[in-house]
Amino acid sequence: MVLAMIRRLGSGLFAGLSILLAMSADAAEAVRFEAEVRRTEYGIPHVKASDWGGLGYGYGYAYAEDNFCVAMRAIVAATGRSAEFFGEDEGDPIADFVLRYTLGTEAEFRQHLPAAETPSARLVEGFAAGMNRYLRETGSANLPEGEDGCRSADWVAPIEPVRLWMSMARLALQASSDQEIVRNAIFSASTPVTAPQGEEAAAGGGWATLEADLRRFGQALANAERGSNAIAVGRDLSRSGHGLLLGNPHQPWRGSSSFYQVQLTIPGVYDVAGASLQGMPVVGIGFNRNIAWTHTVSFASRFTLYQLQMHPNRRQYRYGGGYRDLVSKTVEIRVKGEDGALRTQRRTFRRSHFGPLVNLRVVSPALGNTYSLRDANVGRYKEMLAQYLRMGQASDMAAFTESLRGIGIPVFHTLAADRDGEAFYGEVASVPHVTQAQLTRCVSLFNFYLRLQTNNAAIALDGSNPYCEWGSSPDSPPDSGLYGYDARPKRQTTTYVANSNDSYWLSNPENPLTGYPVVFGFLGHEGEQQLLRTRIGHLMLGESSRESRGSGLDLAALKTLLYRHRVHAAELVLDDVLQICPTASRTARRACDVLRNWDRKVDLDSRGAQVFTEFWRQVRLANSNQFTGVVGDPDFWAVDFDPDHPLTTPRGIDRSKSENRALVQEALANALRNLDAENVELDSAWGTVQFDARGETAIPIHGGDGNMGVYAAISAGLGEGGYTDIRSGNSYIQAVTWDDSDCPLADTILVPSQSSNPDSPHYRDQTALYSRKEWVRFPFCAEQIEAAQIGPTLILRSEDSEE
Repeated sequence: MVLAMIRRLGSGLFAGLSILLAMSADAAEAVRFEAEVRRTEYGIPHVKASDWGGLGYGYGYAYAEDNFCVAMRAIVAATGRSAEFFGEDEGDPIADFVLRYTLGTEAEFRQHLPAAETPSARLVEGFAAGMNRYLRETGSANLPEGEDGCRSADWVAPIEPVRLWMSMARLALQASSDQEIVRNAIFSASTPVTAPQGEEAAAGGGWATLEADLRRFGQALANAERGSNAIAVGRDLSRSGHGLLLGNPHQPWRGSSSFYQVQLTIPGVYDVAGASLQGMPVVGIGFNRNIAWTHTVSFASRFTLYQLQMHPNRRQYRYGGGYRDLVSKTVEIRVKGEDGALRTQRRTFRRSHFGPLVNLRVVSPALGNTYSLRDANVGRYKEMLAQYLRMGQASDMAAFTESLRGIGIPVFHTLAADRDGEAFYGEVASVPHVTQAQLTRCVSLFNFYLRLQTNNAAIALDGSNPYCEWGSSPDSPPDSGLYGYDARPKRQTTTYVANSNDSYWLSNPENPLTGYPVVFGFLGHEGEQQLLRTRIGHLMLGESSRESRGSGLDLAALKTLLYRHRVHAAELVLDDVLQICPTASRTARRACDVLRNWDRKVDLDSRGAQVFTEFWRQVRLANSNQFTGVVGDPDFWAVDFDPDHPLTTPRGIDRSKSENRALVQEALANALRNLDAENVELDSAWGTVQFDARGETAIPIHGGDGNMGVYAAISAGLGEGGYTDIRSGNSYIQAVTWDDSDCPLADTILVPSQSSNPDSPHYRDQTALYSRKEWVRFPFCAEQIEAAQIGPTLILRSEDSEE
């Protein structure tokens, strides 16, 4: 093709020129998709088209240039083919089986797609066509190599729209059926279980083991590495009177759950910039000319269990006054053996009218396979994409909040601010309509224990009683069983709202939201201890407001707040630790010497952060009541948690208790052993200890473990030489406001950078920018894009014969 020939000549020779594909008059009539793509600094694509299909086409092509293999791998997994291509060791047969069962085959899934001419369907169709064009032009043999590459892989193939839809449907299940522990329970239910269950096993002497098992279950359901921060400021606290938004999601740095930055424009219809998850053809977190929004992961209920009363024949279950039949379905997958041969495996799954049977023996031997699972996000993928399009089209806060009524967001709190100075918080994701009365009447004594030990992450209702079915609100989405918009915890204000993954309760500590059932947020629910990131976020915002001396907050204040890098756990306990140090062992005193001179931050030049990082991990591991970062044992703290002072309690270590002194001393000693074992110097600068090891040079990374109360969180495991395996944390960050001009003011940074291709100039360029605490002033309006453009403008046209 002409385009491919021009590219081989070198794009630098044609920088600033438009590349036009010559077309005859007859061929022009057959154009199916058309788009314009410009790239600005750091490889950010700005895609413009006249319709939804063209917009998807341009975006699919631009995205594929950077991350084709990431999306392709996600599609293989979502369609249940990982073991077919990667074998049992590198693939995941359990996930393949469960996804095949939950989503169906491609032919089955295709029957449930939206109408072909809806904006969502056209966007996905165009996106697939754009990715396929990139594959045709590039060829499988020229795709990127490396850990995230797929050069000449046998699993690379043209992408059908249905496969993209299946990939998005899987993303919607990430906090429910597609969590590893839940997948395993669904899979295991297809195997007969004859061991004793429930009360019988527990009464046999297994309560202590059951308690530990259930706590691990709750921790698995509330994955501490799924996090984020967000602040929305209204006109009463804004220096300019316009709204301010800080979005700081903590997402993976690689794979299908990582972010990609883009601007998508249909003039007069849709004009949105921000970030989307890999392979998703719409902006998920972003801004337009008048409004900006972001998400934080919400730990509300996305599913409930139902305990069934099984008939002795094990083929039926009691419901109401009679019995209902379980429905069986046999699922097939193909698995590649060590000899390279493909073999078919089959599994028969069973379901009640609630959903699939689950075998909770994967959680604890004291549990069994008499449970069924109802998932709030199964089948909600169509509304998810449609809602994000509506959110991006909103022109003010009223239109934005109206767009949320479809309840299409799967797992997130939503925060927003607009040009007029309105700020918004809402838990407007998929939450089962289960009332507090049902939680009282429909939960047996044993299942109440299940709730208690998992911190309400696992709720099991009586599956024999129709009263215990999910209900509905007057404005619930049809046949969804979800709470409607009007029943949600939410707040629109002209002061501020913020969230760091705890529940809705303290979205504004001066005006708490109360009176909602626990299904709206089991982590940090009303009157409960809050995560350290929640506390430090509110405290720093208050300090920033006071520092402004009444003039109000601006964009610079929010950006400074994010990068203060205070370690709140150290602020709460380190003085007491140092008081205990003189009685510690010689090994522990080495740690004390370093901590005494540490600045209690995780900046690049902070010395000793690694010692406290390992120390605090030891404290959390040793504390039997810890749950996703919260040290909840009241015996540990000098000042216990007080729900009337949730931002300043608990605090201090109760040094009068010998067990606390022993815990501190042991944690210090273990911290040093861990660091010594990995050859990490105790007083090395943090930037030499935590770094991004991709590529030929190490890039120092500031920020640290969010469980220590570090606002700008980075999740990395300790290994040889330091914290080099950065899994997740600060990802796409945006700080947005407005002035009197037509263009929004947005400073952004995509911390892992745009491309997964090691040969791309955008493989780590924004990572280096983040290391220097610099930002990208996002070019939103046409004249800004033109001024910041790098390389040629790409005009993409597709003929019917090409697709």
